[in-house]
Amino acid sequence: MNKLSLLALAIFAAFGLLSLASNALQDDSVAIQEELRPAHIPVPADDGRPAMLEGWDSLDCAECHNQIASEWASTMHAMAWVDERYQEAIATKRRPQSCYGCHIPQPLNLRPLGGKPRPRGSDPEALDETPHNGISCLSCHLGPEGAMLGPYADTEATEAHTSKQGEAFGEGALADSLCINCHRSTVGPVIGIAKDFETTRQADKGLSCVGCHMPAIDRPAATVTNEDGTKRATAVRRGRLHSLQTPRDPYFLATAFGVEARRTSTGAELLITNQAGHRIPGLTTRSMTFTVTAIGAEGEATHVFDSTAYLPVDGTYTLAIESGAPPTSLQIHGTHSWTGVETPVVFLDQTLEL
Repeated sequence: MNKLSLLALAIFAAFGLLSLASNALQDDSVAIQEELRPAHIPVPADDGRPAMLEGWDSLDCAECHNQIASEWASTMHAMAWVDERYQEAIATKRRPQSCYGCHIPQPLNLRPLGGKPRPRGSDPEALDETPHNGISCLSCHLGPEGAMLGPYADTEATEAHTSKQGEAFGEGALADSLCINCHRSTVGPVIGIAKDFETTRQADKGLSCVGCHMPAIDRPAATVTNEDGTKRATAVRRGRLHSLQTPRDPYFLATAFGVEARRTSTGAELLITNQAGHRIPGLTTRSMTFTVTAIGAEGEATHVFDSTAYLPVDGTYTLAIESGAPPTSLQIHGTHSWTGVETPVVFLDQTLEL
């Protein structure tokens, strides 16, 4: 069993232990939430972007949903408007407002799901008076009449808002609709990878966007104030981690590829399979380089996946290694390059026996 397999088993075991922690519910909700977090939290490599959205903790939502809000504030969704690279890009566009629908969307649940998002507001200067929340909490959770939509209806009374079960937070055809609204668009460096997900009917296989990018987590969703002024956590239940998993995290990127080694008459070959629900990579500025070295014989081969030579959905690429003699194993080294990264980031360093 290779190192990645052992690590995966450890993570699955950790998830199984999460439910045991629910018996430890105390008044200190922050400690509880930390205790119930998944074994792997996204750790994006440094590409020059801020680690957190400035001013996130002043949001109304953060008062009760502090942990979830802090997770969201670390994502490019939160910084979709203030990101310097985005602002530089739209500064050169003749119609920058055509980008606003996805970068500063109106609450998506206020209109029928599946349509093109509309921007909130029309004056960029007004939108940027304070650190602006690009794809905000309200973008996904605000419903009609001020209700907040999620996977559950009201279970505990609160003065903050009504909570209702939203159709986009369940299972089935609408489960990915919030993501697909924007991610089916191809514009600038962004490739509409949601089209791959749709056309190859990944949902029929039980896969979903959030299933990969927002791991399940059992925890209190909020902290509420008792009548005596003390704080308490709401009940532990299944939700989603809001610090989105992206290829910027080397561990997560490694899970997108399946690798298999086998001998050939002239050496060996590495089979690289796409395990994501869309092509890899999903940005024109990304590239993944695989270098394979034969151990026990001489031979090495390299292949680069980029937007012009991408790995399609469920596709497999065969990388041949001519070694002259049968190698005993293959050493695989995978690196990821994208805008802002000075040195390619290693996401895979693995040895496969033959």
